[in-house]
Amino acid sequence: MTTYSQRAPFYNAISSTIECLSILFAITLINSRAKARLETMTEDQRKESARKAAQARRDRRKKQESRDRDMPHFIDEYADQLNRMLHTVLNPTWCYKQEIVIVPGLITAIFITYDGVRDDSRDIREASWDDFVKRITAVDPDWDVNPEFMQEVESTKPAFGMGGWLRRTIHLIKAGQHPEYWTAGNATEEATNLMRSTAIGWAQAIQAETEHLREIVPPGPEHFKSFEHIVRVVFNFLFIGELGEGKAQSRTEPEDEGVEIRDLIFANNAESGFWKDLKRKYAASEIVVDAKNKDEVTRDDLRQLYCYLKPALGFWGFIVCRSEPPAKITAFNRALCRNFSQLRGVLILSDDDLRRMVRIKMQGQNASTYLQDRMSEFVRSL
Repeated sequence: MTTYSQRAPFYNAISSTIECLSILFAITLINSRAKARLETMTEDQRKESARKAAQARRDRRKKQESRDRDMPHFIDEYADQLNRMLHTVLNPTWCYKQEIVIVPGLITAIFITYDGVRDDSRDIREASWDDFVKRITAVDPDWDVNPEFMQEVESTKPAFGMGGWLRRTIHLIKAGQHPEYWTAGNATEEATNLMRSTAIGWAQAIQAETEHLREIVPPGPEHFKSFEHIVRVVFNFLFIGELGEGKAQSRTEPEDEGVEIRDLIFANNAESGFWKDLKRKYAASEIVVDAKNKDEVTRDDLRQLYCYLKPALGFWGFIVCRSEPPAKITAFNRALCRNFSQLRGVLILSDDDLRRMVRIKMQGQNASTYLQDRMSEFVRSL
């Protein structure tokens, strides 16, 4: 006797066949109805249907392109931080064009230009090795690295990188495509090292600003932030390694109707020289710089800064204004210093002082020696 379990495969096969036939019938019916509908459509209706179908395909393609464009690239975090650092260190009015070139399996490179650039932008593209070589040799004619070397580096030392600042173009290059080496932290470290190693290129940019400072940033309250930024950039450049990166800090003066005053604060990290002496003599663990975008400092400006100096910061500060102070302000500054028993003081600097210090730095000398001379001159006059 044939049991149910023996007949089951037979019935399953019949059931599958019936299901397949039903699907085929449904497809045939749909196709026949579509064909009939097409036959009954006028020529204009068929054109309109084709137009709508083409438009739907274009819309889907645009949506996909938009999704691809909006997806973060592995280098975005690095490039964003690099852009922030350049805006912080160099002129705030400059813009940067970032060109990211990727040679699959060999190189990821970022080129940054700023000459004549009107807005920040970023372009990411894949390229052949030959195209990359054309791009890098336009910046560095002495480039002589071959793809075999980069293949070896990519497989043995993927963290290896190189960079430079030539012909108004900054370039940073790494082997392969490794997101773990393109982080914001890497950008901070590598950009700092690059700027230190290319101090002349950096100085040329900053010197151009200080040589034409009055034309670039006219005196007046409406340009206050721009002047503050340039003062911070210049101090960052002049005293790198001795002072920390300058940060803006606000304070209010209650006796002056709560007027808010912004200062630049630099951590005093010096282990020797002028800044170390300032730390020892005046407890200046932090350096306070008050940027005044006006030609003449007032007595109130001086009085407020003298009163603001305190143990948490130190007892020596700086005011940077646009012109040399007149004799009456210099005399008032000396009087204040004497009133505080010479235990605290303020040195007034101007555009000319910034220019002189940048020139000294360009000559490979330490700009803090200039401040030492200025301070010694002030103290002797007390």
